Amino acid sequence: MSVIDCQGMGLPVIAPRTGWLAELIDEDRLFDTADQAVAIGTRLATDSEFYRVHAKLAHAATADLTPAHVAASYLEALR
Repeated sequence: MSVIDCQGMGLPVIAPRTGWLAELIDEDRLFDTADQAVAIGTRLATDSEFYRVHAKLAHAATADLTPAHVAASYLEALR
């Protein structure tokens, strides 16, 4: 599944700190090294409060990505 699909369902996604991923994913779920990725994944799996907070942040990150909102933003950018 795509990053957008997963986050839209409230599934926290971790990703390398690069490109557009760094704009869509919360700072606490971005990594630069494999060790950081493992640490974030471990924390998501073992810290229920961290998971709960990041599930909400993940879902909220996609709230403005509905087709109507994306189309309106695109049309506004053309003006």
